[in-house]
Amino acid sequence: MRVVYFTRPLEEAQPGVSKKMIAQIRSLQSLGVDAKIFSFRDRAGLEPGEVTPDQIFYSRPKTACDPGMTLGALLRRDICINQALRDLFALLGPTDVIYCRVPPLSISTIRSLQRPRSCRLVVEFQCIESRERWSSGEYLIALHDILFGRILRRKIDGIVGVTDEITAYQVKRAGSSSIPHVTIENGFAVDSVPQRDAPAMRDGELRILCVANVSRWHGLDRLIRGIAACSGMPGIALHIAGGGPEIPRLRSLAGDLGISERVVFHGFLAGEDLSALFDRCHVAVGSLGMHRKGLTQTAELKAREYCARGIPYIMACADPDFSADFPYILRVPPDESPIDIRSILAFAGEVCADADHPQKMRTYAREHLDWSVKMKKLKGFLETVTLGAAG
Repeated sequence: MRVVYFTRPLEEAQPGVSKKMIAQIRSLQSLGVDAKIFSFRDRAGLEPGEVTPDQIFYSRPKTACDPGMTLGALLRRDICINQALRDLFALLGPTDVIYCRVPPLSISTIRSLQRPRSCRLVVEFQCIESRERWSSGEYLIALHDILFGRILRRKIDGIVGVTDEITAYQVKRAGSSSIPHVTIENGFAVDSVPQRDAPAMRDGELRILCVANVSRWHGLDRLIRGIAACSGMPGIALHIAGGGPEIPRLRSLAGDLGISERVVFHGFLAGEDLSALFDRCHVAVGSLGMHRKGLTQTAELKAREYCARGIPYIMACADPDFSADFPYILRVPPDESPIDIRSILAFAGEVCADADHPQKMRTYAREHLDWSVKMKKLKGFLETVTLGAAG
């Protein structure tokens, strides 16, 4: 079986997403699968089929894959995707799988998928597109999915969702429970980050960390409002590592509430700088606003990094990889209420009283969250899809 991971250029993806794709490919390779990333792009000097250790680059000099959100940009991007798909269909055979992280978007893709092909096309879904795109203001992409999504899903050969909620929605959208489908939660390359050195806790001191490309559904406004409610506790601070569309609004909110000095915006950090910030903070924060896009489950990458590094964290929805009584997660209500900072203080004090908690969290991550574990399940699913097609 050969697996071609079909995606946009890695440099256009968020850092966590590009790391995920490379880790998935390398884990499949370690399991004996012939797997590479196929990037569609407009880039001088690269021809279709040029290979690096993990990637095949695809170049169409006359077609720019414009990442902008205008109608013209979406049409150019759609043409680029379709040209790349057609070339792949011509090259691959019945034991090959195109694993697609870029769901086909429009009516022109429907024509591409109607062409005879012997390979299988499996799509990984990270969200419920129409809800997430609409809540992000990406109305054209949301409309594309509303208009053409059902037809397109009927023409693919397998569905992978990162939560049961997402998988169930995509299967229903396809209109048939017979389409092969599976839930495989996100993973993390545990050995790619060091284990955190937990700081000591002092009375009235709490440093909270969020690592994310911050969007509205991360819900950090809830946490900022909670910090503002603790006016007599100046030792409580939120550290945000990352950019994102929500950052200007959060800066403004912190200023309006008079706590700008307690909300620290570090910008994008990586390597030793990011590890040093992990070592300074007592707890981390996952998504607190998934309800804003109508979801009750998540399998977010940052939560897996938190577990791999060994930092306890808070979140406001279910994650299938962690039981309800997992001792290193504090679950808060999935609503618009300010976060109760005192409950976080009590949680941090309880967890940090065990000096071995970072090692225990890392052990759990290695046994349950590492990509080496997740990709065994994906390999089995893709083999089932190809064997089913052959039968």
